[in-house]
Order: sequence, then structure tokens, then C-alpha cells
Amino acid sequence: MTASINEDNLRSMWMENLKIPFMHDHHSHFSLYAGLSKSLNIKNFNDKQQVLEIIKKYTDDRLNVVYGWNSGNFRFTEKELESLPPVLISNLSLHGFIMNSTAEKLLREKHPDIIAGYKDPTWCEDHLTELVLFFSCILPTTLETVLEYAELLRDRYGVYEIEDMLLPSEDFYKMIRYSPLSERVSFWADIVTFKTLSEDTRSQINGMKLFTDGANGASTAALNEPYTNGKKGILTHSDRELLEIMEESMDIANAVAVHAIGDRAVDQVISTTEILQRNGQTKPVRIEHCQFISEKSAKKAKDLGIVLSLQPNFNEDSVIYADRIPDKYLRQNNPFRMLIDKAGFIPGKDLILGSDGMPHGVEFALEQSLWPPYPIQKLDINEFIGGYCISDSENCLDLEIDEDKKTVKIK
Repeated sequence: MTASINEDNLRSMWMENLKIPFMHDHHSHFSLYAGLSKSLNIKNFNDKQQVLEIIKKYTDDRLNVVYGWNSGNFRFTEKELESLPPVLISNLSLHGFIMNSTAEKLLREKHPDIIAGYKDPTWCEDHLTELVLFFSCILPTTLETVLEYAELLRDRYGVYEIEDMLLPSEDFYKMIRYSPLSERVSFWADIVTFKTLSEDTRSQINGMKLFTDGANGASTAALNEPYTNGKKGILTHSDRELLEIMEESMDIANAVAVHAIGDRAVDQVISTTEILQRNGQTKPVRIEHCQFISEKSAKKAKDLGIVLSLQPNFNEDSVIYADRIPDKYLRQNNPFRMLIDKAGFIPGKDLILGSDGMPHGVEFALEQSLWPPYPIQKLDINEFIGGYCISDSENCLDLEIDEDKKTVKIK
């Protein structure tokens, strides 16, 4: 690890040569994003007409996939969608998507359940794993594609190691295992996919990935209060169901990672883990995202030895989803200062950082850490390095940091 940087002297380093190790992204979907890497990303588009004009130039004889759509910026009418070539447009959070009738026609034979249910938000959250794996299926990847994408992550974004939170298949795992990426990409698998894996692959991957709620973009994360648009978050499982699923997962996997964004979902995972530990289950548990964890719950999670896996770039949710997240939750989102200063979590030990691919890389994540929307979200440079970087001082990123413009750039 590089030597720690004195925060009192950091100001003098702005615009100078700041070096940090390459990154280990603890939460992403490498297989999915490798497949999406050739698709149109509209996250930074605010002009709907511009997006429509780009899509209209696409081919009519195959499915076209677009992602990064923030429904808070603009929405597509049915008439607009039907004027386009076959297209599927995914929400920024990947929790939900839209498509036109020509796209449905192309997909209906192989994916009838998806076509029948994708317009129902509740169905989508209940089948989130299948939806993410559906994307991996319609965006087939080759070894050449994943190698090219891995080098892009390293050279453009500073990401050297990455954890794929939903392994698509045994074949994909073997492709990576016997490739130059074997030491750089590791995997978690959902329970259905996990059961299809060989014993050898089960022992080699990190563990099992579960879901307990939705996402802020779709207004489906399980908050204790409704979203301001009137929607209520969704718990994927009852308490009993989650207990049974986590118990089964601990019996057969090396560890369990559980997606939980809203405070109601986070509390459900913590309470379930407490019961399992009383019953003698000792496998490691990670909570993914836990954006709205309370101080009381954080301290209980710390006592139980739960690892928290958060995304600094999701500090931005307090801005881009201000139209739907209740005000008090905007101010509680990603409470890094509380987790570190009051609950005692240690970056790199039981507080780890990732991107969820929204976006990948050091630039936006460090900008959101150093200059967040709210003070509770701030991470200093050493905390960022501890939670997000590999322990290798031989391979470093040269960064240019501009405090006045609040920007970070890889040189």
C-alpha cells in the first residue's frame, strides 16, 4: 500500500502528481458491462430528441440495447418507441426497462416470461436476478470482448481487479479462469445459477448473491417511508423466506452477499444474520449498498461481523433522485462518516467500496468522496484508498485533482 497522505497537507497537492494504487472494485457486473460495452450509454444525455435521432439510425434487423436511462430526465411515449428500430432501453439502475413491440417480437420465443412480466415493477423486483442474467444472455460475450473490456477498465478507469456479482454460467467462469483475467476477475452467483455449477467452481467463487429489495431509480428500494412520488419500496422476501434462503446459502456457499438498499431491507438482513449466528451459522455475510442504514443498525452489524459494501458514486443519488427520495433520506444516503466515526467500521477491513458500474473508475468515485452532496458522505483520501485500492505500491495511478473545479482526472 502507498504511504498514507496527511490530509492537512493535501491542499498543497492539488494539480500536482498524486499517486494511488489501482482499484479493486468490490461490486460490479463485469460480464454484463462487457456485453453492454458496445451499446449506447445515455446516462449523460439530457436531450430526448438527440437520443431518439441516434437510435433511429440503428439497424432494423436485430435487437438494439440502450442503457443508462434516467427516467427523471425524460420519458418516452409509446409513439416515440414504436417509431424506432427494435430497441430495449434500460433504466440507469438496471432495475426495469422498456422496449417497443418489434423488440418484444424478437425476444418472445426465447424469453416468454420476461416479455410477459417486464412491465410490472413488482414482478421485475421479484425476478431481478433473472432480469440481469437476461441482459447477459441477449448480449453474448466472447473472450476477445472481455479482454478488451478489462483493459479499458484498467487503462481508462483505473480498475485492475473486479468482483462480478452475478456469474452468468459455468462456461463464462471457465472462460475467465483459463484466461489472463483469472487473477483479476472473481465471481458471486445467484442461488439458481450456483446450483448448476460444478463442485470445483462452487469452491472457487466468492459465494452466493441474494436480493432483498429494489433500487432508488425505480422507487422500489425498501424504505420505511414511501417515496415522494407515492411509490412504496418492495421487500423481495418475507422474514421467514429470507431466513430459509440465507440458511440454505450458508450451507452450500463460501459466503453470502445480500443486496439491501433501503433501511427496512438492511434491518431485515441484519436481524436474519443475528438469528443465523445464534443457530450456529458462521459463514461471512456482506450487505451490498446499504445506502440508508441507521446508526443503531450499523452498530449491530459491526457487532455481528457483517461487512458493508458501499458505492461512493451513489452519493449522487441524493441529487439525481431528489425528485423521488424523501428529504430526510437524501441526507442519510451513504453515511460514511457515521459508519467510520460512530459505528467503528474500518475501510478495507469491514467497509469496502465498489461502483456497481455506475460508473466504473476512480474519477467520479473520488470526486463524490471528496466533494459529496452532504458532509456525512465524505471520505478522505486514505479512507478511499483503504476501501477501494489494491495493496500494491508498484502499480499506481497518476491523478490530477482540481479542488476549485472539484474534478479528478487520470493523467
